[in-house]
Amino acid sequence: MFWTFLEPERLTEERVTIDGKQGHHLARVLRVRLGERGIAVANGREYELNVVEVQGSRVVARVLAHHPVRSEPTVQIILLQAVLPNPDFDSVIEGGTAVGVHQFIAVEAERSVARPPAARVARWQAIAESAAEQSHRGEVPDVIGPMSLTDALEQVAGTRLLVLEPTATVSLLDALHSSSAYAMAVGPEGGWTDNELSTLRERGGLAISLGPRVLRARLAPIVAAAILVQQR
Repeated sequence: MFWTFLEPERLTEERVTIDGKQGHHLARVLRVRLGERGIAVANGREYELNVVEVQGSRVVARVLAHHPVRSEPTVQIILLQAVLPNPDFDSVIEGGTAVGVHQFIAVEAERSVARPPAARVARWQAIAESAAEQSHRGEVPDVIGPMSLTDALEQVAGTRLLVLEPTATVSLLDALHSSSAYAMAVGPEGGWTDNELSTLRERGGLAISLGPRVLRARLAPIVAAAILVQQR
């Protein structure tokens, strides 16, 4: 079964035509065939489809039924991720999307080695969309930044803030309560500086640990997000 995301205006109650980038991916890469079933997600709803025509990079499908999305976590996670070298940051976007992160904010930390241009966000967004399709998400997470830590914290003002810090004495599970949304701040390989940790504390951040193991910066946020979404 294929899975894709479409603009709401392209769907009707009876059928949908999928062309452009999505049509090319379905017809040329996934090679969907007549009679194949799939899901198109648009505007918070899942549309069950049956392919009735494939012509070049154009796929036409009949709408069998539709209902609200069912695959999204009940808790919303916003990840403030310090910028990492390209392959590692790409992995965070891909893995974080698969486990249920709602939004990614790329943070230019003091110890971040990579300094990607603003145009890099287009690639990150494309990775998020591909991972959302592969993992059958009900939405494509937004990716914004890169920006300073101060600006990133403004984006999540009012949201319970958890700061991953290997030396913290509070576990992730002990830090959870009835919040419906969390922001998680994860530093680069060298960790947050003392100045950054002070800024995070001033904004209400609670330092939390994932246990005795020291995880790579590309892995820690995915593990933390996976644990968090399973608690609600």
